[in-house]
Amino acid sequence: MTSRLRYQTLWASSEDPEYPVGELHLHSSKTKGWQSRRFCEYPQEIGLVFDGVVNARQIQFLSHQSKIASKIELFVDSI
Repeated sequence: MTSRLRYQTLWASSEDPEYPVGELHLHSSKTKGWQSRRFCEYPQEIGLVFDGVVNARQIQFLSHQSKIASKIELFVDSI
């Protein structure tokens, strides 16, 4: 069964005021998503923490058709 995992955003290295990192918590047709600020330094980072131990088989990164990341790295750390 597929379900969304509950998480909190710990930090973001930058965010555009029109596309704040808090948008990652909203899931609707009106959600704009997160975007880094213009002329930011790369790489950009977002830190997430899950509500508990998770067993994930798939993670999706969705991009706008004209704002596609050239590279995404995923780091996992367990406490």
